[in-house]
Amino acid sequence: MISPPLHQGSAIRSVAAGVCLISSLVVLPAGFIQMVRALEAGGYATGGVTFALWWLGAGGGLLGMGIALLIWELSVRYDIRH
Repeated sequence: MISPPLHQGSAIRSVAAGVCLISSLVVLPAGFIQMVRALEAGGYATGGVTFALWWLGAGGGLLGMGIALLIWELSVRYDIRH
């Protein structure tokens, strides 16, 4: 029994997904560290909390983008249709 041929994936999509996922693993802990430092320094109404929320938002965006690109790449490569 011969399996169907795999479709050609995109190397750019794979690399972009990897970069997004790895960078989110750097940005999210940095955001949590900033949040802890801001809360220890002065509480909720400080400017540091806003800065930490930006870090956490950027990390979440990178994580979401990386997962979406990875799912897209795997669905194209293995011809998964809904």
